[in-house]
Amino acid sequence: MSPATEIDSPAGVVTLRPEREDDKDFRYQLFCDSRQPEFALVLAPPVYQQVMAHQFHAQTVSYRAQFPNACFDIVEMAGQPIGRLVVDRPGNLLHIIDQAIVPAQRNRGIGTAIMRALMEEARRANVPVHLEVASENDPSMRLYLRLGFAAIETFPFYIQMEWRPGDGAKAG
Repeated sequence: MSPATEIDSPAGVVTLRPEREDDKDFRYQLFCDSRQPEFALVLAPPVYQQVMAHQFHAQTVSYRAQFPNACFDIVEMAGQPIGRLVVDRPGNLLHIIDQAIVPAQRNRGIGTAIMRALMEEARRANVPVHLEVASENDPSMRLYLRLGFAAIETFPFYIQMEWRPGDGAKAG
């Protein structure tokens, strides 16, 4: 959806724009906020920060290497960053690699609006949408099931899901 895309959501218009180097601190904080809070309880703060910094770096390098043509976008509302979206479009599908919204903006329809926009893009291209969700991530799983996604493969820690144009819920 780059270079910049506006999406209407129940919370207001959100804009997707390409990530920049100066987004790194925001992305790191979002990365930490999107992890299980219990993890922070079992590690001393300096160790937790070291582990999180290592995982953030590993994810960044891995995504860039595995998906060199993906769009790495920041989600903004009223000019402020509120989330991140990484989507690869290899031609035969639309692969949602990563998506996250800051905790204060969750459950306001923003994620649903973004998902529906991506599903509409896939419908127009007549390609399926793929994504992976952590097997213990109930809120995200409920959203994907409500939108018409179905599990296509299960792994120990995550589930691969798919939506096809014409399946389940409407994209728009």
